[in-house]
Amino acid sequence: MDVTDFDGSGLSAEHLDYFERFKSFWDAPSGERVAEIIAPDARITFSGQGTFTGAEYIEVMGGMLDAMEGLEVTPLDCAGNDELLYIYWRTSALINGERREYNGVDRFRIRNGMAVEEHVVFDTAVLA
Repeated sequence: MDVTDFDGSGLSAEHLDYFERFKSFWDAPSGERVAEIIAPDARITFSGQGTFTGAEYIEVMGGMLDAMEGLEVTPLDCAGNDELLYIYWRTSALINGERREYNGVDRFRIRNGMAVEEHVVFDTAVLA
């Protein structure tokens, strides 16, 4: 599925807005831009990276972007209910000189348009 095929039916206006801002973030990612979608006091759990706050995520994201040459994340689909929003994505990056692709899912808890909780889930073996 290409993200252009996604019609957003069944999602709340808040979920659709967040999905659009998530896509916008990945069009031009940076550590500083994390604050546009993640609350500073959010709890982030990231496969292979542990748990940290939204404020700490700014530095973590900056480090990931520096370490993973050509990192691209393409949001493919999403689903949500109440405060929860799930975004399915594909990532591509140069890892140890080789282009690798892998898929994953972010599960967000959204309040007032910001993520207050995020679980980033993917098979970390691709990073080895």
